[in-house]
Amino acid sequence: MKYETILFRRTHPRATITLNRADVLNAMNGTMLLEIQDVVDRIAPDQEVRVLVIDSACDRAFSSGIDVAYVKDISGWGGREVAKQLHRTFGALRFLEKPIIAAIDGLCLGAGLELAISCDILIATERSRFGLPNINVGIPAIVEAAILPRALSIFDVKELCFTGEFWDASKAERRGLLTRLVPADGLSTEVDAWVAKLSEKSPLALATQKDIINKWLSTDLETAIDFSINTVTIHWSTKDQQEGMAAFLEKRKPKFEGR
Repeated sequence: MKYETILFRRTHPRATITLNRADVLNAMNGTMLLEIQDVVDRIAPDQEVRVLVIDSACDRAFSSGIDVAYVKDISGWGGREVAKQLHRTFGALRFLEKPIIAAIDGLCLGAGLELAISCDILIATERSRFGLPNINVGIPAIVEAAILPRALSIFDVKELCFTGEFWDASKAERRGLLTRLVPADGLSTEVDAWVAKLSEKSPLALATQKDIINKWLSTDLETAIDFSINTVTIHWSTKDQQEGMAAFLEKRKPKFEGR
């Protein structure tokens, strides 16, 4: 399938979504949101895809946020529908049972930042910049920005939301927003290393772990612990679980098959 606003390729064990609206710094419109969601739906059952990478075809930005031309003339109800579509797309990423790497080089702003934090591993170059400039055009940050208080201190979140100012990559790393910070020419190598590392793990264990972490984020403590216990009990009967334990006892590298 050919897409208008993204590029998609599978080079197992990875799939890659490349944001491809360089002329507007990968600003998101309705088409891009639907196309990202379509890819997620396509790869979800694909057992050969172990890791999803999201990167950019633009040498200046990961994503500059929502496309203002897309939303400037919509009604209040239309704005609500756009917000819900953002949430559906970002939610599809958060709940995809495969690890997702955001490869960030350049601007990562507004909805672009929300997209990034909906991923699992954030790798950024030293020239990247992060922010929620919504407030500068009279709009509060919403939707998946709600994840930020789980990743940063509430005072860091208020700084981002209230000022609309950009953080450089070094500050973003110090505040705990990034998994890794790399030189501009080191992004591809670092992403490759993470794909290799994650691809060696049991895909079922990763899916289970991601599900558990999502429950840690969205429920109270006791419910989260109870969910963890019950989920691991089910996972215990998988062949990957048995293979992992056998390999440990036999002092060999496990061969996980996702079963």
